[in-house]
Amino acid sequence: MKKKCNRTVRALAAVLVIACSLSGLYAKDKKKGDSGKVKTIIVGTGNAFKPYCYLDDNGNLKGYEKDVLDRIDGLLPQYKFEYETFTFKDILIALSAGKIDIGAHQYETNPERRKNYLFSDETYTSFILYVTVLNKNTTINGIDDLRGKTVLATIGSNESYVLEQYNKSHADNPIKLNYLSSPSNEQVVAGMQNGTWDAFVTIKREVERYNKQYNVGFKSVGEPIATSYTYYIFAKGNTELKDAVDGALRQLKQSGELSKISIQDLGADYTQNE
Repeated sequence: MKKKCNRTVRALAAVLVIACSLSGLYAKDKKKGDSGKVKTIIVGTGNAFKPYCYLDDNGNLKGYEKDVLDRIDGLLPQYKFEYETFTFKDILIALSAGKIDIGAHQYETNPERRKNYLFSDETYTSFILYVTVLNKNTTINGIDDLRGKTVLATIGSNESYVLEQYNKSHADNPIKLNYLSSPSNEQVVAGMQNGTWDAFVTIKREVERYNKQYNVGFKSVGEPIATSYTYYIFAKGNTELKDAVDGALRQLKQSGELSKISIQDLGADYTQNE
């Protein structure tokens, strides 16, 4: 009877060992299967717009855009973000061609863009535009004073869109827009100093950065010519990704993390207003 009990115990133990082994294999398979469901998301951003998106001395992508998106990525286990850099105007071209999934380059909204792309509901940076001139300029004090003057216009930017809309209402004496594709900071400074342009349009924090970094005398003049915020841009119909990013961005706002990133990268909290 004792031998029979021992055989029964040994049999049960063997069954348990087999069951545990199978359970372990299943767990490994499940883990592998779960990781296989992670979808790679290609983010298109810039490489020469410091402090928002730029390459450091080692060629690594840095800046506010990546820092925010890295935090968003950490909240979305179903996705893995990878980054590709483009010039400003080429990001939306890449998005239209299906080469990237998210456009991230401090994009503001306007009716033309909304015809072609899906915008996030959540914003992540304020963008209040002013006419910018040299300190010594006393003749330009707002947008109306730009009529007949030459102004830098970046191809595809919302600043250019605002100026173009102004010209439609002032066709008798429009602003002369000099278009460039993603001008560098050095080009902007040199063009203003040598008189290529009478003015350009940007946000006050950029004016402060130019003055500090390049020891140049720029000033913002007049009332804001546009008040807006920045959004992530997606291909039309990609609502699943948009909704996921919106949800993560809301979490960053509610936790205060988005404000901390703005202070760290931009010098102040620019997530709400200026």
